Amino acid sequence: MDVGWKVMTVGASLVSGVVANKIVDVIWHTAFHKSRPKGDDLTEPLRDAIVFAVVSSTVAAVVNQVVMRRTAKWYGLNTAKSDGSAA
Repeated sequence: MDVGWKVMTVGASLVSGVVANKIVDVIWHTAFHKSRPKGDDLTEPLRDAIVFAVVSSTVAAVVNQVVMRRTAKWYGLNTAKSDGSAA
């Protein structure tokens, strides 16, 4: 068990969450010229809520993968799959 790697993954996850939120804010404001839908505002159109969910989860997944791969590279972990192909 590599405690250093576990600490790095927690930090990388926090950073990726913050970065993803900022990117989603910019995308949403650029595309729709309004602020993002609030979770407790049930007056928002369902279409906006669904589109926001898709956009935010996609951005979060992509940013998380990029940050985790760069963290692994920086930390010195081999990111290749066990069968020898690149990840």
